[in-house]
Amino acid sequence: MLKFTRYMRISYSALETFKQCPLKFKYQYIDKIPAAKSKEAIFGTLIHKTLKVLHEPGLIIPTEEELLQFFTNSWDPSIYEDEQQAIVAFSQGIKMLKDYYAKNYPSQFNVVALETPFEAPIRSGNEVHIITGKIDRIDKTPDNLFEVIDYKTTKKMPSQAVVDNDLQLSVYHLGVANRWPSVIKESRPIKVSLYYLKHGEKLSSIRQAEHLETTKEGIIKTIENISQAQSSAGFEPRPSALCDWCDFQRYCPLFKHKFVEEKLFYNDQDVKALLNEYLSLSDEAAQKEKRLAEIKENLGKFMDQQGFERLFGDEGTMARKIVQRFKYDMNLLKEILEAAGLWQDVLKVDEIKLKRIAKELPGETRAKIEQARKLDKEYKTYSIKKEKKK
Repeated sequence: MLKFTRYMRISYSALETFKQCPLKFKYQYIDKIPAAKSKEAIFGTLIHKTLKVLHEPGLIIPTEEELLQFFTNSWDPSIYEDEQQAIVAFSQGIKMLKDYYAKNYPSQFNVVALETPFEAPIRSGNEVHIITGKIDRIDKTPDNLFEVIDYKTTKKMPSQAVVDNDLQLSVYHLGVANRWPSVIKESRPIKVSLYYLKHGEKLSSIRQAEHLETTKEGIIKTIENISQAQSSAGFEPRPSALCDWCDFQRYCPLFKHKFVEEKLFYNDQDVKALLNEYLSLSDEAAQKEKRLAEIKENLGKFMDQQGFERLFGDEGTMARKIVQRFKYDMNLLKEILEAAGLWQDVLKVDEIKLKRIAKELPGETRAKIEQARKLDKEYKTYSIKKEKKK
């Protein structure tokens, strides 16, 4: 089991997992529950291996035919549900590689590293943490910049703003700076790029030397949150659209009802029927509002009695979450912001303005502002998700 006290060795993937869902982080990196590798991940790994073969330094550059032959020889159709699905995925892989080869003949690039692991120390007081990872490719550009290139096989391309603020690329910046200290010593910028193979598009951004400290601060904050979560057993689930693809649903309290194997209560089927009725009536909410409220009340009581936070029926699911509203101790908040010379910028507490100002404050002052925040009220909200009709 990982011990998060004065030292942590952690990867970008683990940091991102914690930000997405603290409980998934616990299952994956602390409890180390095995999870099967998805077919998408296996496909992406093979594409990466094939491109490494293409760019591997050598006297002879592989032909397109040789490259495609390597991919074909390494292809495993058994990971797909049926032959048709395997054929579609194989065709997509061949098209990606052909398009890439046409646009990126290896002699055009000065490749200095491929599939290279890195470590980057981050100091916080007396603590030293190590951030680890692996970079697909590092080039030297014609204008003498290091360029980090990360291959993506996903369908969706992000906006330029997302690339400019991408944590993964910022962590790679740390790795390059640690491997080649001149990046820091000479305040040299580096180029960071995401190459979207399905689209044949490379999205790039520039990271300046001053960005390193901002990245370190963000990572340290996440590490502190991880340490705090462990000390307080506070690895809470964070529901999102990603839950549908999570490998740990069976262990997650939000999916408890979905994986009940033994019928512990005689009226379980009645509850499912009641949920299905609720989902059907939601389309006629205006006319059925009173009945919906009654059903939701009954389901809420059942969830309270059984300790469920999600219910699963034949036509879809229902989830609920606790919503908290906070208010500030005005006297304490005024004292904090007056000391920082910012009270006149707030006067009347505006949550949005306060959050914006807080980002510019030292960590100690931000912590004091958090202490001035008190729970005002708390209530539960319900959401539904209908199954698609087959």
